[in-house]
Amino acid sequence: MSFHFKSMDRPEEWDFIWERAHPLRTIDTQGIVAYDGKGNIAGVVVMDSWTPSGCQTHFAIDNPMCIRAGLFQQVAIHIHHTADRKYIFGLIPADNEKAHKFDLKMGFKEVARVPDGYREGVDYIVVRMSREENPWLPEQFKTEAA
Repeated sequence: MSFHFKSMDRPEEWDFIWERAHPLRTIDTQGIVAYDGKGNIAGVVVMDSWTPSGCQTHFAIDNPMCIRAGLFQQVAIHIHHTADRKYIFGLIPADNEKAHKFDLKMGFKEVARVPDGYREGVDYIVVRMSREENPWLPEQFKTEAA
């Protein structure tokens, strides 16, 4: 199956990510959308809360084949090369074990926990992936200076 990737700019793309991940749309929010060969949204990655060293990401994947086809590679190139940021961050409610396992499998490392950060009794888990350790970033972009 073929996939194509584009910048997120349509209301239905925002609806797709909102229904699955609930990111807040801010002035600096950007996104990349994967469409399958039939024109269906297969996955979306939203990037926001940009700092001089990185940004936060949010994923919504309906067809995991879009990852293998290059969605995460597109995101890695955009963040690390185009935007020249060293880190990608994520915040995961500690009671969302599926998301935590997925992020670790994708290459993120847990760097902190914020007690009661999500809600009373549920910590926020902070994960991070560096440019040098990003398995989705092509080698030629890994040693660029931030």
